[in-house]
Amino acid sequence: MIKAAIVGAGYIAQAHANAIKNNEDAMISAIVDIAEEKGRKMADSFNCSYYKSLDELFKNEEIDCVIVCVPTPFHPEIVIKAANAKKHILCEKPMALSLEEIDKMIKAVKDNDVKAMTGQILRFWPEYIKIKSILDSKVLGNPIHIFCQRLAVTPDWQDDKWGLNEKLSGGAPLDLHIHDLDFLLWVLGRPQYVKAQGTFNPDEGGLSHIFTTLGFKSGQAGFAEGGWAFKGSFPFTMSLRILCEKGTIEWIFKAGKNIEERSKQAEITIYKNNGEIETVETVQRDAFFNEMDYFISCIKNNNKIENASFEDGRAAVELSLAAIKSAKENSVVNI
Repeated sequence: MIKAAIVGAGYIAQAHANAIKNNEDAMISAIVDIAEEKGRKMADSFNCSYYKSLDELFKNEEIDCVIVCVPTPFHPEIVIKAANAKKHILCEKPMALSLEEIDKMIKAVKDNDVKAMTGQILRFWPEYIKIKSILDSKVLGNPIHIFCQRLAVTPDWQDDKWGLNEKLSGGAPLDLHIHDLDFLLWVLGRPQYVKAQGTFNPDEGGLSHIFTTLGFKSGQAGFAEGGWAFKGSFPFTMSLRILCEKGTIEWIFKAGKNIEERSKQAEITIYKNNGEIETVETVQRDAFFNEMDYFISCIKNNNKIENASFEDGRAAVELSLAAIKSAKENSVVNI
């Protein structure tokens, strides 16, 4: 049985905790959070121990892995401390606010020979997995043009609204838009250049809405639109439209204000060049469960983490930072 400690007691920590609870090979041993009332409440709800710090945790509990679910600025210190304690790590995205910090995290993981994964959840989302498999099969030929979209209302569920402070979160590009940039990396690989335009609002984390173009040596093109500038009851919206040599893939999904309706099903539609229309259904299993199942399985079977690795997480942050730079400077950023 893999014993996990969750660092953080907010919304995303709850999602990971539920995923562990439903995994027959893992258990939650402890919740760690500096906010004692919130931390103890979550620990009580999952019938596990509570600690105020990692030092207390490591002194009193034998655990196998640490799930890092705290605001981004705290990721590097926690990851490095966990790695030095020989614990495997799943760190929420973005890994950190700078590549320099991420490189230190990667070094600590390698020096201590522990497994480390970043929470790039689209790699475990049923529809994105299915679409990736369709593209990999080449049944529609090569993808030529990929458009991704991720739209949300301005976040009001974070403690102290830390996400709306650009210095703490990096704004929408680094906290939200990064998912689609990671998907484009997953499907198309590393681009040649990044060109982005955005809407800047200092009260909404800096760049609150952004459109990013990725150019590739192959001539393929990737486009991603993302932001949290929407108001009212605008639903969390994700979409994909992929033009391939032999057809087009389209998927549009609306999941409530804060992805709480993520278990709903939306069909993938394939428009073939010969006029045929095919709809593809996916087996619905929560993406956070899929992600945790993969992580726990790698630990249990001593397998290398090859999907959503720290190197993948670094590449996604690199593109996000390039998009921010491009939008602010109105420039093309070479990668």
